[in-house]
Amino acid sequence: MFDRQKRAVVSALSLPEDVMLGDMLLTFTGSRGALVENYRSIILYTDTVLKLQGKNGRLTIEGKRLRITYFDREQLLLSGAIRSAVFEPL
Repeated sequence: MFDRQKRAVVSALSLPEDVMLGDMLLTFTGSRGALVENYRSIILYTDTVLKLQGKNGRLTIEGKRLRITYFDREQLLLSGAIRSAVFEPL
């Protein structure tokens, strides 16, 4: 019930739904980089796979020579040759 009410308030106030409801935001810079916002934790990190936990699901990014160039509590900047990104909802 609370989720439905929260969505109604977000919609009524014309707020960005994805950010207000805690969805991860993924912005690509070509195939060589990505910015992930609103993630909760890093589950797995290698030079070929990055798996992140978000409030509403998991994000898996695969590629080659993946490198986290910056991260803090709210955003993560990834560089490398990105091949795929898959979101797995909870």
